[in-house]
Amino acid sequence: MTLNSTIAYLRDVTDEVRFIFGLFNLVVGLISNLSLIIILTNLKIFRKTPSSFYLVAESYSNIGLLIFVCSSYISANIFRVDPTIVSLQWCKFRYGFNQVFGLCSLFIICFTTIDQYFSTNHRYAIRQLSTMKCAYLFLIIALLLSSSHGILFYIYALIDQSSFGCSIYDAMMKKYLSYFYFPVLSNALPILITMTFSLLSYRNVRRIVRRQIPIRRRRLDQQLTSMILIRVVSMIFFGLPYIITSLYRLNIPVGDNTLTTAVAALLTALGYSLLYANFSINFYLFLIVSVRFRCQVKHFIRKVSHDFYHVLRAPSHIEFRNNQVVPHALVRNTLTGELTNEKTFQ
Repeated sequence: MTLNSTIAYLRDVTDEVRFIFGLFNLVVGLISNLSLIIILTNLKIFRKTPSSFYLVAESYSNIGLLIFVCSSYISANIFRVDPTIVSLQWCKFRYGFNQVFGLCSLFIICFTTIDQYFSTNHRYAIRQLSTMKCAYLFLIIALLLSSSHGILFYIYALIDQSSFGCSIYDAMMKKYLSYFYFPVLSNALPILITMTFSLLSYRNVRRIVRRQIPIRRRRLDQQLTSMILIRVVSMIFFGLPYIITSLYRLNIPVGDNTLTTAVAALLTALGYSLLYANFSINFYLFLIVSVRFRCQVKHFIRKVSHDFYHVLRAPSHIEFRNNQVVPHALVRNTLTGELTNEKTFQ
């Protein structure tokens, strides 16, 4: 096999990886995040709970990321034209929104673990920090931070047909990404925050039995802590390959060996696919980890099915009642002494 044919084969494999995993993550992720939003917003036990609010906000951000990114990979494979290497504006918009939604979800996960530590703490003053007001404030902070980085990626994203196509090629921006953004902001700092506060929350939950609080709230705290902990583990497991492949890709010189570029593009496609899987499987992870969450989902499905069944049966039931013959009651007129009919209303 010649060098050119090897490069062409690697590029075909890269396109297939992007299409297959993009379609899988889009379908599975939409079902997962929409299901999580419906469950957390309709079950009374999760309403007005900051941790549930964070999980719902993250699900909305995940949906935006999957629709914006995965649909681009799918259309590129179907139409055989990648819009990010044809249109500079589309390249900038996709790169920018990719960072906005991805970083927003990452920051929300960090704030979720912090809030869970607050809500399970034995000190009353710290528990008071777990409020919806603080949740709204943290969400605004996450949006501002992710939007500022999205603007940076929008400004510096360019198209280079001889290299990786739509990517970052500015020397200063590549240094920022290599030395701070990927290793610190997107990797070390979130892992440190989430692991620290998750373990502290787990320790608080272990001690929660000794506190005089309602058993309903105790079980909810235990359930949310286990769900958030598995979310953190998933983020680390699926996020690290993306960080490593992105750093490798950034540090390959422009115009280097095309075979090296093709291999790097394939590794980057695999890293991105795993990263997007991290935003697609929340609901399924919670089902696996939490027995109580499975029972809540089953109860919700039964309730919806029961209500839907009664809605379907309601027209025939109403029609039957309207066609019923109801006898009138006979009452005696106190003035005349005659018996008269009086209508009975149901």
